Amino acid sequence: MTQYICFQVAAGRYAVPLTPVAQVLRCENLVPLPASPPFIAGLLNLGGEVVPVLNLRSLFGLDPAEPTRRSRVLIAEHNGRKHGLLVDGVNELLALEASSIATVGAGAGGPKAELTAGVAKVRDSLVFILDLPRLLEPEGAR
Repeated sequence: MTQYICFQVAAGRYAVPLTPVAQVLRCENLVPLPASPPFIAGLLNLGGEVVPVLNLRSLFGLDPAEPTRRSRVLIAEHNGRKHGLLVDGVNELLALEASSIATVGAGAGGPKAELTAGVAKVRDSLVFILDLPRLLEPEGAR
């Protein structure tokens, strides 16, 4: 069984494996990065380490929204580097068996379907499991 952190982006529910997620922070002190692509929300200074933050709303092609009190930044580590993911809110921790995650067909669509590793039915809703390494790779963030 694998632990996942479940979060909200617009009306959708998403999750990533918990293991690479080091911190969940309020969306404060985010410094805009001039001339950056729209999916870059800005930079965070974490104890002297500069961390780029991806805006998942923008990356998924959804309408922009200003961060609210519920907005959070998930700090995840990949290939020795920290990255932030700006989400609309963190919902819960989930424990899922690999067998409970179905693959998403190529024609299924959805926000950035190539970034989705699968989908799980949790209670009465669907949670899209994101492929975190692909999401954090430079070519994945397009």
